[in-house]
Amino acid sequence: MRVEPCCLALLKMILPEIDSQREGICFDIGVGTFAFYCELFAQLKFTTVAVEPLPVPKLYKLCKRYPITLIESCLSDRNGTQTLYRGKFANLINSNFSSLSPNWFGSSASIQEVKTLDLLALFSSVNAQKITCFKLDIEGWESVIIKQFLDLPEHLLPKVVMFEYGGGSRRFSGTKGWSSPFLEGTMKSLHTLQDCGYGFSIMIDYAAKTQPKIFDLRSLSLDENTLFYPNAVYGNIISFYNCFYSETAVNQICQSYTGNIIHWFVEKFLLS
Repeated sequence: MRVEPCCLALLKMILPEIDSQREGICFDIGVGTFAFYCELFAQLKFTTVAVEPLPVPKLYKLCKRYPITLIESCLSDRNGTQTLYRGKFANLINSNFSSLSPNWFGSSASIQEVKTLDLLALFSSVNAQKITCFKLDIEGWESVIIKQFLDLPEHLLPKVVMFEYGGGSRRFSGTKGWSSPFLEGTMKSLHTLQDCGYGFSIMIDYAAKTQPKIFDLRSLSLDENTLFYPNAVYGNIISFYNCFYSETAVNQICQSYTGNIIHWFVEKFLLS
């Protein structure tokens, strides 16, 4: 399934329904180079914050076109500076894969010192009172951020959290984004969300011929072998706090994103 277009389509329908008055802020953490969730949030008339240490020219243009607050930093568990490992994928330098983890499969030997801030500092910097959506795609560092949810007052828990998992290989290989440290981080993130009271959840995976998985964290015994498809590649998990969305509507939206020739090429040549 084409992950980012599908998730953009889901959020386009979901967010106005769960926050019709646009009371909360939408955060795009780790904007990257091609799937600009912050643009969608701004188009939906939400107060929008983008956090990205290496903004591409298009992001600067979007921030001028819409009222998007851009914070040129990495979100982490400390305030100050850290080493960012510039991204590399398929032997090409690609900033979309940059990570604070030197062990991330997309990290290269090219490094850069970047500003960092923790979750409470981020929320304080924009005077956040309510958060509607928190999209998190920071290349293997997601669990470092999500564990900080345990320190948040209830009113700052986002209504919708979306974070990336896996990447670079199929799950059954146990390598790259599916190697033990990163898979354990994904499972810890789900346990944290479960402990915080998140329930209704949607999983969208890139693997061919897969359907969205819909589950409730509050009643789920977390087991990686039953949660993820054996041939899972990478994807996003969307979890809801004190709200939900129609399962029928989720499936209808996702029907249009089952793959294309680019999807086939990546499956056949980059993940074989």
